[in-house]
Amino acid sequence: MADEGSRRLIQGFLSGQDEAVRQIDRWILEVLRHRRAGLGPALDDVAQEIRRKLVVAFRRDSFLGEASLRTYVWRAAQRALIDNHRARSSRPVELSGSWETIPSPIPSPESSLELEERRKLVLRVMDLLEEDCRRLWAMIVFEEQPYRAIAQRLGKSEGSVKVQALRCRRKALEILRRLVTSDGAVRQ
Repeated sequence: MADEGSRRLIQGFLSGQDEAVRQIDRWILEVLRHRRAGLGPALDDVAQEIRRKLVVAFRRDSFLGEASLRTYVWRAAQRALIDNHRARSSRPVELSGSWETIPSPIPSPESSLELEERRKLVLRVMDLLEEDCRRLWAMIVFEEQPYRAIAQRLGKSEGSVKVQALRCRRKALEILRRLVTSDGAVRQ
């Protein structure tokens, strides 16, 4: 059974309370910023994936308190780090040309800014989507529910859920196209 402090921190994290999110992030980054992690520009993406997995786990009450919450978060971060290294090592690396052509592991300010702009754009698209689409995407992406479980939950057939998901993707793409001009600038 998780102690009261851990339960409060988990609830704060799930509800987006700044201090709770900062604490969980500190624990995640303790693992990801280790000198041997070698994530470079992938650090933010891996950290975001860990946050997503923690949200899913915390919503399912997977944290039982057998270890400290910090240890639980560290283990989640370590598993994600291992998964990231496996995924990167399974891709062939092409080192043609000179050493100057190899990208730097340190993200440039421009790439960080671009990543932040993409995140804002995705949030804007989600805000403009209908509630049904946002709810369906939450079940598919954040809760990682299979179509069959979603269909049972919504009282629909699995095929109709898949069709609805496809329609929601198309609506999101339409919204994205309306928001982004032909020259790549984002409309407000």
